[in-house]
Amino acid sequence: MDKKNICLAAAEAVPFVKVGGMADVVGSLYKYMKARHNVSLFIPFYKSVRKRYRTEVLGEIDTGFSESRVEKGTLASSTDFPGVYFIGSKKYFDREEPYGVAGIDYPDNAERFSFFTRGVLESSKILGIEADIFHCHDWHTALLPLYLKEHYARIHGRAKTLFTIHNLGYQGIFPASEFGILGLPQHYFSMDELEFYGNVNFMKAGIIHSGGINTVSPKYAEEIITEDFGNRLEGLLKKHREKLTGIINGIDYMVWNPSFDGFLTKKYRTYRSKVLNKAPLQRELGLEAGEDIPLFGMVTRLAEQKGINELLDIFEKFLQNNVQVAVLGDGHPEYRKALRAYSEKYPGKVAARFEFNEKLAHRIYAGSDFFLMPSRFEPCGLGQLISFKYGTIPIVRKVGGLADTVKNYDFATGEGTGFTFTGNSGGFMASVENALKLFGNRPFMAALSEKVMKLDFSWKASVEKYLTLYSRLIHS
Repeated sequence: MDKKNICLAAAEAVPFVKVGGMADVVGSLYKYMKARHNVSLFIPFYKSVRKRYRTEVLGEIDTGFSESRVEKGTLASSTDFPGVYFIGSKKYFDREEPYGVAGIDYPDNAERFSFFTRGVLESSKILGIEADIFHCHDWHTALLPLYLKEHYARIHGRAKTLFTIHNLGYQGIFPASEFGILGLPQHYFSMDELEFYGNVNFMKAGIIHSGGINTVSPKYAEEIITEDFGNRLEGLLKKHREKLTGIINGIDYMVWNPSFDGFLTKKYRTYRSKVLNKAPLQRELGLEAGEDIPLFGMVTRLAEQKGINELLDIFEKFLQNNVQVAVLGDGHPEYRKALRAYSEKYPGKVAARFEFNEKLAHRIYAGSDFFLMPSRFEPCGLGQLISFKYGTIPIVRKVGGLADTVKNYDFATGEGTGFTFTGNSGGFMASVENALKLFGNRPFMAALSEKVMKLDFSWKASVEKYLTLYSRLIHS
């Protein structure tokens, strides 16, 4: 087998640091490719990484591009994960959170992640890695293809680049005054390059200068070249559509698998055993315990993107039924306040926990009958894929990766894997009512639950598609 030298560069990766779904993707690519190829993973040397993982400092790196701008950093490696490297700086990464505190970004994020991106290229040079492909993830590393062309072409001349857009809603937009810290010639601050309505846009660099672009689902790749989903980059993406593709994410069944999930009251492979997790979850959340009460779970960020407004729009009508709703997540204070009010108004029917709690997340996936994902947009979505494995029926808006993975259930034929809706909250409520209809027919409910448990969204197929894309870029 022809081994490739693959360099993954990202701001987060499981198991080291996780803020969003990108961490799962990057960590899984490293995990499932390293047995077949020479894979190097570069992430920042955050304080949390230093505290939790054994590392070895390899030396100092110089990320300056000129004598007038020399920045020193630290290159470290993991002693337990071969090929994992950390780019360190007390100035930039010795902080409690990766991006900011209490939902407010650090004011120097442009400088922090341009430093990190340059550090990836400098470190790979020091380590003697002759990269075939640099795979960059989201805006944090979007400058890498441009830095490669501008400053490292002689060193990494054969390397090709792939830029993955995990969420177009976050583009790395900063004031024009930040351009000077990037170490780039002034002509790159123009409308055809990084300038964006008077600001600097990191993501534009990845779109324009990478050899290939991909998103985390085929449907989202189609959506982002439209005005509704393009976040003002649809024109640029349409211009580069020939190098744009979509690869659906997988999930790690060594982590998300009810047959050996240590967080569950009862491990299971069948619907009959699955329902034994419901009453313990209800009691844990202060809900009335009862197998005959349909329980709807939601594990999410409390953000507009995730369709919290749509849930609140239908909540009163929703709760007039004999139902329960369990929400786990944190985010906007306005949503916390509204959900707390409903939990107080409907004790025993609504439980809201405003935290990131891994154990409770697993138990909600297992103990719920249905899983709510009314996202306004969803590049891929992992929640619906996890809910499948746990035999919990997803209810989703038909967008992005949700449209690619969930097929609407047909009562007449038994075809489909969940409930999908389009449009406003009226469609959402109609799907909820269909779910209640299904719950009322327990043999049908059990059959669909066991059917979705058998679906395969493992990383095996996704990794093969990435390797094919790498090969196409390398030989282009």
